[in-house]
Amino acid sequence: MKGVYLQDSEMVQKTSVIVCTPWSRRMTGSLIQWKREIFINRMEETMRLSDVLLIVLTICTCIAGCTVAAGAVSIPGGEQGYFMIHSAPPDADVYFDSVFWGETPATIPVSTTGNLIHTIRITLGGYEPWTTTYQGNPRAGQTITITATLIPAATSGAVMVTSSPTGAICTLDGSQPQTTPFTYTSVPAGTHEISVYLSGYQTFYGSVCVGEGQIADVFAQLSPVITSGALAVGSVPEGAAVYVDGIYRGVTSTTVGNLAPGQHAVRLFKSGYQDWTGEVQIQKGVITSIGPALVKDPQPVYGTVSISSLPPGAEVYADGMYIGETREGSPLVFREVQPGTHTLLLTRTGHQDYTTTGVVRAGENYDLAISLTPNPQSTTGGISLASSPSGAEAFLDNAYRGLTPLTIDSLEPGTYQVHLKLSGYQDWQSAVPVMVGQTVQMSATLDSLPAENHTRSGMLPLVVIGGLAIALVLNFRRR
Repeated sequence: MKGVYLQDSEMVQKTSVIVCTPWSRRMTGSLIQWKREIFINRMEETMRLSDVLLIVLTICTCIAGCTVAAGAVSIPGGEQGYFMIHSAPPDADVYFDSVFWGETPATIPVSTTGNLIHTIRITLGGYEPWTTTYQGNPRAGQTITITATLIPAATSGAVMVTSSPTGAICTLDGSQPQTTPFTYTSVPAGTHEISVYLSGYQTFYGSVCVGEGQIADVFAQLSPVITSGALAVGSVPEGAAVYVDGIYRGVTSTTVGNLAPGQHAVRLFKSGYQDWTGEVQIQKGVITSIGPALVKDPQPVYGTVSISSLPPGAEVYADGMYIGETREGSPLVFREVQPGTHTLLLTRTGHQDYTTTGVVRAGENYDLAISLTPNPQSTTGGISLASSPSGAEAFLDNAYRGLTPLTIDSLEPGTYQVHLKLSGYQDWQSAVPVMVGQTVQMSATLDSLPAENHTRSGMLPLVVIGGLAIALVLNFRRR
């Protein structure tokens, strides 16, 4: 990393340290015994005095408690009421008096005699922030309900997904599985990834650019299943962002799977180097490899920020514009960043929003590894999946959820069956336990099928050619 991204959110962790220093002193046997007796006598006197003080304190406490009960005097903070915060849509982050309390719906206890003025702020990606000030506190045991109706942000649009045949399962940015035709609303402006799956057909995978206040159309013409190929991408130096057919697929070195046979456009981008572009021919059942040497850019114009989060699956906004989602196994690269000051926002279900501001310089890459703070009231967990090669179809309890890498959120605690499928590779499956407030991170290395299992379509011509050759040899010998 050539630079340091500045002004991360402040998180201070205090650690208590206890230091014990051994000491010793030489004494005669009688002196030691004498001091032991003095010490024991003093300890007995101290314990007797402590017992007396304890009895006195107990009596005083009881008298004070009786006095409070008789006079009905409120002790500050002694009694509690509650605020119940809802939002439409739900799962928005709640900040009560500037303290993060989780996601809607959220229950917040307050003192009946505490501060009488409260500030409530609710945020959700794709919607305008909602803020209000409430005066007063609930009575003891009372619950005050507040509901926020969120307004889609002016910087959002919609995505309408259709397919042929219809009835396919579509996902937006690896989540929100729906059945085509379907329209996603309140989608943040920016570039998003779409996948469309239907059993017996090749999975459609593409990107869509959403404009402010506009509806972007995606039509997936599904083709019958064919044997796909893969592309192993390296570079010198490594760490270049890989785009295949305009879709970001990780950083070098990486292997991209589930590619249809034929020509594919590949682009490599690394800050401080000239872009590399080329066409690659993919064959079914074959891993094609490339590893170009990148050329230094003598006059770089842009910088890059490589973003990782723990756990993965966070939506990332740069200067208010959606740029993608963090993933398992490789960073999300914010590329072609103009030199200057920029603000990043990370938001993820079950976690507190994270904001940071920093300066980017041309020709430099900045690595950001961000740990997100869990929702203290979370009742669900998640699973983050990665595979090598990437692009495997992921199924959770036999239901299609998208292509790897992806993160599946809002899962109830329990054990789930994860199943990965990729043409030309053996199926991979595992039982995954999910616990409250945690995201299980899993990385699967897929094993290639034996050659005869995924190159069978090429065997018949070889058999025919072999048979003709044998016939020609026998005919030649007879002559």
